[in-house]
Amino acid sequence: MNSDQDTPRLPAKRLPADAQIRSETDVKASIGFLPKTGTIEADERIPIAREEDYDPMAIELALNPPASTSADKLRLLLLTLVAALLVLVFLGPMSIGGPIMSKAATPANVRDKPWLGVLIRIDRLFFQEGKLTEAIEVAESALGKIPEKDREIWQKVYYRYWELLSNAGRIHVLKTSTRSYLTAFPEDPFANYYSARAFLTAADRIRAFTPQTKKAYRQEAETIAQSIDRACHALDAQRQHAHAKKDRKTALTDLYQKLRLEQAKSYVLIWKLGSYEEDEHPAWIFVKVKNLSI
Repeated sequence: MNSDQDTPRLPAKRLPADAQIRSETDVKASIGFLPKTGTIEADERIPIAREEDYDPMAIELALNPPASTSADKLRLLLLTLVAALLVLVFLGPMSIGGPIMSKAATPANVRDKPWLGVLIRIDRLFFQEGKLTEAIEVAESALGKIPEKDREIWQKVYYRYWELLSNAGRIHVLKTSTRSYLTAFPEDPFANYYSARAFLTAADRIRAFTPQTKKAYRQEAETIAQSIDRACHALDAQRQHAHAKKDRKTALTDLYQKLRLEQAKSYVLIWKLGSYEEDEHPAWIFVKVKNLSI
């Protein structure tokens, strides 16, 4: 990375028309020069920054950087924890909801929907008895017996299975299962979501990337981001359907936002692995283009 890339992109101040330009600055004459910070007063910096289309909050932070006292650091830590809690509360993991109650397992229901009986058993083990490992084993045993043509029928069992795998931290199994499902249903929101989570969790566990792994993970992150984009387009089409009910639209919006959040994380990883310039930062481009409301 050269010195020009390391230079902060500050608003440039133009030279007067009759000013003499020294020879070593001829190349940069078209963009003026960067005066020392102390030569511009605060009331002059604000209009310049606004002309350059800087965000008002960014201007405020630049002119009044946070103090670094112990109290301020503690306050910042508390605010970070609160923000993390809000994400967990209002935008938690993707789920099909709470446990499916046993009362739904009438003989007629179980006969017509064999997946329902399995799902109820899984939920009883996990939600009522706290047996996560056993619940996963029941799901794996049932899903291992169904033919590929019936995968969509057993959709909710797959969804619960992936949720439990994520809770158990079984990332490799989760990645393998979701990828297999995506070959048949590439736009499935749950499969895309948990596939992305498995990949990002695995990437987060790597402390040092070799050039080979860096390239492989970056390419995979790009593939995941593109796959999520297709899934989100499908969800958006369903949201805009004329006959979609309000509660249905709300549920689809929730899925859409959760997917976009995982996609944003994928873009950030791409940036970290690819050493992008600021203007080419994929996460920044993503936020500007998608205009997320998360």
